Amino acid sequence: MGARKAKLNLDFGYSGVSMNFAVANDIQPRDGVESEWSVGTLSFDAAEFEDFPGIAQNKIDENRVKSIANCIEKNIKEWQCVNGCDFDSLMEVTISANFFEVLFSPFSFKFAKPSVITEEVMKEIEDCKQSEKMFQTPIPGEKIRFFTSPYFTIFDDKEDTVRVLNPVGSKTKSLGFDAYFIIKHPMLSRLLEVLKEEDEKIRVSLSCEKEFRALANKKEKDGKTALIHITDTFSEFSVWDKSELKYLNKKEMGLRELKEIFWRLCICYHKTPKLTEHDFELRHNSEYMQKFYNMVKNTEISDDSKELLSSDDCLELLEGASCIFDNETEESFKYNRLGLPGKNRTKTKLTISSYILCYFTREVIRNLFMEIKRAMYNDNFCKPDSIILECSLPLKGIEKLASEIFEIPAKKAVVRWDGETREDLSSSAVGALQSLIAPEEKKGSTGNRKKTEKFGFFNIFTKVS
Repeated sequence: MGARKAKLNLDFGYSGVSMNFAVANDIQPRDGVESEWSVGTLSFDAAEFEDFPGIAQNKIDENRVKSIANCIEKNIKEWQCVNGCDFDSLMEVTISANFFEVLFSPFSFKFAKPSVITEEVMKEIEDCKQSEKMFQTPIPGEKIRFFTSPYFTIFDDKEDTVRVLNPVGSKTKSLGFDAYFIIKHPMLSRLLEVLKEEDEKIRVSLSCEKEFRALANKKEKDGKTALIHITDTFSEFSVWDKSELKYLNKKEMGLRELKEIFWRLCICYHKTPKLTEHDFELRHNSEYMQKFYNMVKNTEISDDSKELLSSDDCLELLEGASCIFDNETEESFKYNRLGLPGKNRTKTKLTISSYILCYFTREVIRNLFMEIKRAMYNDNFCKPDSIILECSLPLKGIEKLASEIFEIPAKKAVVRWDGETREDLSSSAVGALQSLIAPEEKKGSTGNRKKTEKFGFFNIFTKVS
């Protein structure tokens, strides 16, 4: 092996597993100086990774784990031989929402009779939120992070649940708080155990932690910021306060809904070719447009429809998808059109107005943002001041629509290394590599937490009567 240093990030990302690396340009590069490190990525697309970790949460396929581990190790060794580099023993592993679950667990403390909440009681319940005690909570799975709501739940005189920031002075028989636990997929946990050798260290981070490091500017790091990452099948969203992760969740909604509605839209045009000549009439009647949208959304995808057109045939239309309306006149509306594909992406004489595509795009993405907003704002503490938005499709104006829905500034994510835009690298990869080349004293450690005895949450309140 050569003397050049190299850093390794194994990324269990939104679209699969990849190996990201930083190679020192000199024998002794300066820590933290990006210009002295060359970076790149290598995707694992072998058969071993198909549908990983698409297996039941409570099952571990040992043969599959060993096969994947062997594939990863083989690729790493081959890369080292070809490039003449040695990887450091510390490997940064990043985990996206594909590989974790969010478990919600409400904690409630019952008193023998209605009692007034005192400062002493509050100190004891706040003590229950500390990491060393929360990690003793018997939640199934290997916990990566936990979050607790700053709000407390109590029962008022009318036996209604009330959420308050400071319950001191309230009289109640029940006091509690909400907690969210991020747990690793069992298959991933087992894989990391197999991969780890005696002299190696594996530091596990959530993808969003490294994404935020790579994407947020100083103002966003100093304030309260939401990071939203939209993929085909789901959307991961987190809230940061002064660069600390305060909330993380995901929705099983993503760009698949947009791709499917474009498919349904194309099928409608193929079945009713006159839409090409008359769709501009919808522009002037919002009620008809909404009815048309609902009709398309509920169009059945029958076997005959699949023979007529496949979902993949319509993917090129996504390049013309926009979340903002252009200033259309009736004349430009008739001519500002896109060609509709036929079977196997053949050309047809059918066209669709860019306005119609924009309307459908806006409706799908707007509904997605509204679902994220409802989930995030369920706890008022999660209301951010700004948004960083990542999307695997270059949807025009998506940040403007996000700003409109959330009523705060939003920006599209731009991935950079050494000041240059890098479309070949994910933001989590850049953030992970930045952490790996950082000076030692600034590197945090998130080693595995040892399991300890279960903590008796209810015991501390036995003296309250």
